[in-house]
Amino acid sequence: MANASTTRRRSAPHSIDASRRSRRDAPPSCMPRSYGSDFKEIIMNSQTRRTTVALLAAAALLACPPGSEAGDSYPSKPIQIIVPYGPGGSTDFAARNLAVGLERKLGQTVVVVNRPGASGTIGVMSVARAAPDGYTLLLGLNTEMVIIPQVRKVSYQPGDFEPIAIVGSTPLVLIGRKSFKAGDFQALREEIARQPGNYNFGGAVGSPAHLAGEWLKRSTALDIKHVPYKGGAQAANDVAGGHLDLYFSGILPSKALIDAGEIKAYAVTSATRSPTLPNVPTLKEAGLDDFVLSNWSGLFAPRGTPAPILSLLSGKVREVLRDPGFQAAMAKEGIDIPDTGSPGAFLEEEQGKFSRLIKTLNLAL
Repeated sequence: MANASTTRRRSAPHSIDASRRSRRDAPPSCMPRSYGSDFKEIIMNSQTRRTTVALLAAAALLACPPGSEAGDSYPSKPIQIIVPYGPGGSTDFAARNLAVGLERKLGQTVVVVNRPGASGTIGVMSVARAAPDGYTLLLGLNTEMVIIPQVRKVSYQPGDFEPIAIVGSTPLVLIGRKSFKAGDFQALREEIARQPGNYNFGGAVGSPAHLAGEWLKRSTALDIKHVPYKGGAQAANDVAGGHLDLYFSGILPSKALIDAGEIKAYAVTSATRSPTLPNVPTLKEAGLDDFVLSNWSGLFAPRGTPAPILSLLSGKVREVLRDPGFQAAMAKEGIDIPDTGSPGAFLEEEQGKFSRLIKTLNLAL
C-alpha cells in the first residue's frame, strides 16, 4: 500500500505539468475552431517548442488582427473626457453636455475630469501620454491645440492627437468691472486712455482671451497689462469682484453676471451680434473692422487610437451634435455648433489663421 501511495504521489506532478502544457499550448480564444483543430495536429507533430510557439503566434495574428478585439467590444468600461480647465466655463459646459449625449448613444458611462494648469497644457499632456484605446479623450480648445504650440515650446504637437469632431464655438465678450463710468466701448476706450498703465486684462496665457487683449492694445494703442488666469469662470468673477479690470470672456461664464448688473458688457468679437446678448454691439460696430475672433472646442483622442474606435466615436458625436436637446442647451449659453466638415481640414485652416495673427501681434510667450 505504501509503495502504491508513493507511486501515486510521484505521478501527480507529471499530470499537473501535462495539464499546464495543454492550457498553455491551447490556441487563442479568439481563433476560429477550425484554426484550433488544425494547429493541434501541427503541435503534436512539431519537433521543437520554438516551432510551436512561432506557429501559434502566426495563427493568433491571422485570427485576431490588431485592434479587432478593441473595435468589437468598445466601449467595455467608462470613458474619460479630460477638460484642461477648471469647472464652470464654456469648455466644461460643452464637455458635460457631450458626455451626457455620448452615454446615451454608447450605453457606457462617460465622465468629465477637470485637469487645469499651464494654460491647459497639463491636461493636454495627460491625454497625449494616455493609452490610445479610446477610453481617455480630450475636449481641447484652440488655445492649447493651435495657439500655444506656435508661440512656445511644449512637450506635444497637434499631430499627437486624432481629431474626432469640433464640438462648439463661441464669440468672446469684452466685459469690464461695473465701477467703470463708461457705458459703451468708445467711452471705455477714452476712460482707459486717460490713465495709461493703470488698467489690466485677464486671460490664460496664449488663449483667445489673451490674444484678444493683445489685439485690443495694438488696434487702440491702449496701455493695459495682461494678468494670467487658469480659467474663464475665475476671471469673470474677479471682474465682478473688482479685482480685474477687463476680460474677453466666453458668454457662459459672464452672462448671469451681465444680466445681474455685476459687470458691464462692451462688445462681442463675432461678425454679427450674438443672439444670447442681442444688446451688445460687435467690435466691428465699435470701429474695429477686422476684430473677429472665436473660441472653439474639439474632441480629440491620442494618436494611434484604432480606426474602428475613431469611426465609432465620430459617428456617435455627430449624432449628439444633431440632437435638438443638445443644440438647445448649447444655444442657451451662447455656444454655436459649427458645421466644419472634416475636423482635420478645419484644424489646418485654424493653424494658418492664428499663425498670421500671432505674427501680426509679434506675440512671444
